[in-house]
Amino acid sequence: MKKILLCLVLAIGFAFAKSAPKTHDGFFLSGIAGFGYGNFTNEFSANGVKMESKGLQLETGFKIGAAIIPNLILHGTIDANAVLTDIDFSNKDGDKSTLDIGSQSFRVLIYGVGVTYYIPGGLNMFVSASLGLAEFTDLCVFGKIISDYDSDLSFNISAGKEWWVNNELGVGVALSFNHSSAKSKLFDYEGKASFNSLSVVATVTFN
Repeated sequence: MKKILLCLVLAIGFAFAKSAPKTHDGFFLSGIAGFGYGNFTNEFSANGVKMESKGLQLETGFKIGAAIIPNLILHGTIDANAVLTDIDFSNKDGDKSTLDIGSQSFRVLIYGVGVTYYIPGGLNMFVSASLGLAEFTDLCVFGKIISDYDSDLSFNISAGKEWWVNNELGVGVALSFNHSSAKSKLFDYEGKASFNSLSVVATVTFN
């Protein structure tokens, strides 16, 4: 997926096209940053252990691509999320404990491709969807990794509105939803991990 994304970015760079003022055509570059709610779970059915981290999460990312037709953009997507709460453990008997590791306990980095569509009519509203794979990382004391992950499906859906700052640059706000899943391994136990988040993000777009 990383190689596909890199090839897409390079192809877009060579195919850079000049766009008309305040229109969504030609080259496209967009960045986001914001906060929301994230929920990470990692369950091992063989021994009943469950890891969970949920609460405040930070989301950042960017998209780079070009318009296929006016208002419809094909792009590569990189999206990073970090859940800013500790990891809680529970066992099959319902006993719980918390692994206190500081301000960051779980993060996911998503690589994918997607499309963004700006709704015609002058309101500069958009919907966007990306599909790809995610790299899961949970952190232990001194930054050591707890589990190994084999990533599976990941997708992002967002919708928002932007306002033109000049002929090519727009700023706005959007609602962003992420879902990622992965097969996990803790020592000799195999499990299933998932991550879901909902964030309000600021957007900056050059188009």
